[in-house]
Amino acid sequence: MKIAVVTGASQGLGQCIAHAFLDAGWQVIGTGRSARPESLNQKIEYVQFDASEEAASSNFWQQLISEKNDEQICLINNAGGYVNGSLLETNPKDYDKQMQSNYFAGVYMTRGLVSHIPKARIINIISTSALAPHKNDSAYGAAKAASMHFFQTMQQELASDEYQITNIYPSDIATHGANPKAIIPTDLATFIVELAESHTSYFLTDVTLYPVKRNL
Repeated sequence: MKIAVVTGASQGLGQCIAHAFLDAGWQVIGTGRSARPESLNQKIEYVQFDASEEAASSNFWQQLISEKNDEQICLINNAGGYVNGSLLETNPKDYDKQMQSNYFAGVYMTRGLVSHIPKARIINIISTSALAPHKNDSAYGAAKAASMHFFQTMQQELASDEYQITNIYPSDIATHGANPKAIIPTDLATFIVELAESHTSYFLTDVTLYPVKRNL
């Protein structure tokens, strides 16, 4: 059985990714800090915990491996949050929250996986904000840049025949309704499933995605 673990699955892109893996025949485990949403398909297992807490992430993987110790695993690090604003407009606590949700959640979920599972695929939803600085984006952009640095380091540190790590840098995603200037979430989710199911002699390390301009 193929198992997809999707962080931040309670809403938005994460929930869309979870449903795409389910439709493709995977067993799906969604995680999130909030309670299970009614909109999540009942066939998807949901585990509520804060992935930015190291102990909670480690316990999640320890429990998973005790129940399913010989499965194909794909971790999709999607959890995160977004804060926009200038230096003085941004609450100082938001800098910490952005690092917790956008950086540490991915770090600890990946560390927990590698500590307990000898082989897996890891797909990270980062952002084009990680690639270059933008005005009023210091909190979110810095957290995403830290995430990029961490996972690019892991690409060098971990053998690719054991852990294939793909970093995705999407531009705007239409998670709050139709938007002709943004990527359609279901399209992105389909692409992520295709990455997870690929068995070619190569794999993608870092992919930047921009929306096609279209009329609604």
